[in-house]
Amino acid sequence: MIWVDREVKEIIKRKKKLEWVDDMKTPSGRVHIGSLRGVVVHDLVFKVLQENKINSKFTYVFDDHDPMDSIPSYLEYKKWEKYAGMQLYKIPSPVKGYKSFAHYYADEYIKVFNSINCHPELIWAAELYNSGKMNGVIKKILDNADKIRVIYNKAFDKKKPKDWYPFNVVCEKCKKIGTTYVYKWDGKEVHYKCEQKMVAWAIGCGHKGHISPYDGNGKLVWRIDWPAKWKVIGVTVEGAGKDHMSSGGSYDVAKIICDKILNTDAPYPIPYEFFNLKGKKMSSSKGLGVSAKEISSIVPPNILRFIIVRTPIKKAIDFDTNEETISKIFDDYDICLNAYYDLNEGKITDDKRGEVQRDFARIAELSQVHKLPSKRFFIPRFRTIVNLLKNNEDVFNYFENQKKSKLNKEELLIIKERIKYASLNLKKTEITLQVVKELTKSQKEFLKILAKNLIKEKTDDREKLQEVIFSTLRQKNYNAKEVFSGFYIALTGKEFGPKAADLIKSIGKSKVIKILQKSK
Repeated sequence: MIWVDREVKEIIKRKKKLEWVDDMKTPSGRVHIGSLRGVVVHDLVFKVLQENKINSKFTYVFDDHDPMDSIPSYLEYKKWEKYAGMQLYKIPSPVKGYKSFAHYYADEYIKVFNSINCHPELIWAAELYNSGKMNGVIKKILDNADKIRVIYNKAFDKKKPKDWYPFNVVCEKCKKIGTTYVYKWDGKEVHYKCEQKMVAWAIGCGHKGHISPYDGNGKLVWRIDWPAKWKVIGVTVEGAGKDHMSSGGSYDVAKIICDKILNTDAPYPIPYEFFNLKGKKMSSSKGLGVSAKEISSIVPPNILRFIIVRTPIKKAIDFDTNEETISKIFDDYDICLNAYYDLNEGKITDDKRGEVQRDFARIAELSQVHKLPSKRFFIPRFRTIVNLLKNNEDVFNYFENQKKSKLNKEELLIIKERIKYASLNLKKTEITLQVVKELTKSQKEFLKILAKNLIKEKTDDREKLQEVIFSTLRQKNYNAKEVFSGFYIALTGKEFGPKAADLIKSIGKSKVIKILQKSK
């Protein structure tokens, strides 16, 4: 029994009238390949629930109401910096013909996961808020802000100020949501200030105001937003990466919010490991971590789906784009495909070996993008096609001789598909991975000084860490764009990332200090 069948077996025991499977993502740029694992994990759970005749739904939420908290390195900074802090759905698309910045990048991602047979119903978070569907939970959260502060204090071992409310308003003057601080709730309106130095990635306008929190005038902070959406949508099953699902992490806090504040059950959790690129820190030729679109261009849809289906969720996926790794993946897929036909033909025995083969057959079945032929067909080996192309030999003639008969329609199609991807594998024209560039002199200097200042700060309090970062910036009037790019490269291998203080806390201050001290 493979991992998804085991998970669904446990879910079924709950005997709910409806199992609502859901996943979420912020479309803040090209979506990284790692996020694709979440889509497939949830899609598999949904499909197996349906196999078992369980009433179920599958949705995917695009958090297009989130602020732009970093400008992707492939976009011109000066052109886009004015939008930093604004909601993604209110920012124009980089390409004409799309509703917004969020919709452009979401559309690119949707095409990828549709291509591997994932077709969730889409939910846009901005519409969820703007329609008023979130109003009830917003009031519930704001009315219980004092209790939420206590929960935060216990969960994160830090005190939230008495005037902190878990809500971000859209500033009435500058339209930014990432720079506002709500300090009062009078039961009808929230009172806020648009702070100029609250975050490193956006500058507020300083406006003070008060406004109703309803109908899209703002959003709950994300750790509260997550369980609030579960309640409003009706989610009963939702997984996430191990960072969110670890003990004391975001899921645990969200579950407490469900229990203590929202009076609802948290969804059945499915924690899964990361989808990584093996080896050195890398970026695409555009300066990003490799996107789902890029990976989908070098392997066919059923193979991309297979990579995720076959890997137990508690095991990380280590992927590489070299010829040997990709050829091995095709070989493994072919083994599973042959097991599928062995099972259909009654050739699998009822012993340990047969148990393994049944799992292989199940993996092949769930990896398909299109329905498999009912009868076994000749499977051309991918690595053989690669070698034939290297030597300029006739691929079709070779496999006809190997089969000792004419190739049928299905066999011709699979050979043509594998020729296409073997050619890409040899040329490597579709995706170029490169080692992250060396840091500049200014970046290195900033990181060394920041390390010294972090050593002086004895606490791990987020606000104090943020102040250390700002004070370091002011020491020599560093160019924020340049030095923050170096900061993220040193810690993540990419030129962007989450809020600086949050990243330091997630990695650990002492570890960050060591990394910054060694930056070259």
